[in-house]
Amino acid sequence: MSLDYDLVIIGNTPEAFFAASQAIKFKARVALVLGETPNDYSLETNSLILNYFTYLHRHWHNFTQWYLNLHSVPQLNYTDLKQWKHEVKQQIKELTNREKLAKLGVDIIEESGEFCRLPKLGFVLKNRTLRSRRYLLAMNPISMIPKIQGLAEVGYITPETLNIDQLPENIVILSQTSLGIELAQQLNYLGKNITLIIENNNILLQEDKDVFQLIQSILEAEGIKLFLNNSITQVKKIEGKKWIQAGNQAIETDEIIIINQRKLNTKGLNLEGVKVDIENNKIKANNKLQTTNPNIYACGRAMEQYNLFNIAKYEASIAIKNTIFYPIFKVDYHSHPVRVFTNPIFSRVGLTETQAKYKYKNDLIIIKQNYKTLIKATILDETTGFCKLITRRNGLILGCHIIGNNSNEIINIVAFAMKNEIKIQKIYQLFPAYGTTSEMLFQIAQKWQEKKYKDNKLLNNCLETLLFWRRKWMK
Repeated sequence: MSLDYDLVIIGNTPEAFFAASQAIKFKARVALVLGETPNDYSLETNSLILNYFTYLHRHWHNFTQWYLNLHSVPQLNYTDLKQWKHEVKQQIKELTNREKLAKLGVDIIEESGEFCRLPKLGFVLKNRTLRSRRYLLAMNPISMIPKIQGLAEVGYITPETLNIDQLPENIVILSQTSLGIELAQQLNYLGKNITLIIENNNILLQEDKDVFQLIQSILEAEGIKLFLNNSITQVKKIEGKKWIQAGNQAIETDEIIIINQRKLNTKGLNLEGVKVDIENNKIKANNKLQTTNPNIYACGRAMEQYNLFNIAKYEASIAIKNTIFYPIFKVDYHSHPVRVFTNPIFSRVGLTETQAKYKYKNDLIIIKQNYKTLIKATILDETTGFCKLITRRNGLILGCHIIGNNSNEIINIVAFAMKNEIKIQKIYQLFPAYGTTSEMLFQIAQKWQEKKYKDNKLLNNCLETLLFWRRKWMK
């Protein structure tokens, strides 16, 4: 029996569209199964738009506080901003336009289906079965709702059902992810009274102490009520108000937003029938992105390894090469940046300081530079934050952590350097444009060189002796 396709991709996500566009470049025959229900929702896109929305809102507020003649400046029009948000989402949607993929030769299938194992592996639709050499899962996960007494009866909101225009004044956010921190701060800027409940003992478990402590102090300084190491045990509705029992605290609120870990929506796919294992609500896959069925691969939000599109695209690119050619390519997340839309934005790549010290012991140089040394940060009054660069003593960059203005742009430069093993000595040879955030990297490289020079006693002695005798000879 001949095969219909080289690759069948199941999912209606940005990474599914990206994977299809990459596979078709290799002259493969590709089908993209979207399902019957349109799914244009993206957590990261919504967070990105809301971040810029609140950024404009903050700076407009600051602008109106300055001693300027504002008689000719119109007030911030929220109706126009809502229209702008809608238009931006439409333009972003067009970037993954299915019609463009169809013109390239991808078969777009707006049906749901399931895997079958007999007589051969295939994906069954209503009227036909898709036979392919390989299959790729790239679906959206769905919110995991905790089992809390009274929660279902009282009601709650998830990121998918969130409508900012209809939110009440007082809001409790129960979060297990960085998205909850982002949303808490953004809604706080829009005038909401926010209580953020986190079950862990700090707000960003995987980050270094100096990172999560600074972000936590910023949230508290902005008026967000933080409850760490707390879990909600009960929810009740009394006289029109929602009451939450969190540890020993009873909290009154108008609305509850649940932002927990997410699980893969595998309903109806018959993954069990084709021996694809699920562990802890994630598809089990190796470092080549093969599931426990070697002909079925998974990437991006189907893996729930990260909830970032850049990581999902990277996984999709590896999966495509392994499915179209031969499974020899492996994922390596070491040089791929991660970003959290706090204010200021937190971005990182590579090892944390704790990980680096454990692995490399004393073979490290760690340089930290505050944002207040930047001209641009001073002009914009965005001096809160720092950049921490972790290197080996030979200059090889192991990791970078930045909290500050434009950190999500700067981290890409560091990631490129790490990917290509460019040492910090090379960064020292660059002189970035005056008044840019990238001056931060030059300042850190300069401090790194000074530290290396200071620690090299032999070189110091030789230079001192050379200059001493040269002065003597010049008499």
